[in-house]
Amino acid sequence: MFRRRGVLPIGRIMAAFWLLEAASVCWAADKAEKGFVSLFDGKTLAGWHLENGAKFVVEDGVLKHNEGHGWLRSDKEYGDFELRLEFRFMKPGQDGGVFLRAKKEGKDWPDRKYEVQIENTARMASIFGSKFDLNVDLVKQVLKPDGEWNEYDIRAVGTRIEVRLNGELVSNTNDAGGLKRGYLGLQGENGAHEYRNFRIKEFGK
Repeated sequence: MFRRRGVLPIGRIMAAFWLLEAASVCWAADKAEKGFVSLFDGKTLAGWHLENGAKFVVEDGVLKHNEGHGWLRSDKEYGDFELRLEFRFMKPGQDGGVFLRAKKEGKDWPDRKYEVQIENTARMASIFGSKFDLNVDLVKQVLKPDGEWNEYDIRAVGTRIEVRLNGELVSNTNDAGGLKRGYLGLQGENGAHEYRNFRIKEFGK
């Protein structure tokens, strides 16, 4: 009887290929997240403080804001870092922002801070508190519709801040030398937003 040896069925070959592909993707993801630590446990506001009457709440594994002013402040202060988070808009025209190197003093929000705008208008990804370059057309291309999750990757090192929206560099500044260290925060300005997956990697600790 003639028997072929050393020939694997096509199904086993394809299965092996997909396993290798999945392992490669996982390795790339792990490498990309190396050095990052989580800032939000998905259950509580542990590690954060409600400031100036802020009304952020945790529900269904996400951080929600729907009304009122104030801001949510991190426990720690940060200097040079890379911050990643996901967010989505629950209605059109919603105003909010991520505070960087913020100080505590201020009526509704910190008087001194840098702010990366989270607003589904032409101001999206602006870096307030500095002179900045914003690619409005690119923001329009990559910003996902209301109700879908977007991701910010914000890198602040020295005087430079870079903002990536869904993987694309959409705004930057080299004018962030006035504040070298401060708190992270989320702005509450009557905007309907949801947030999740806060991670940070510090530099020069």
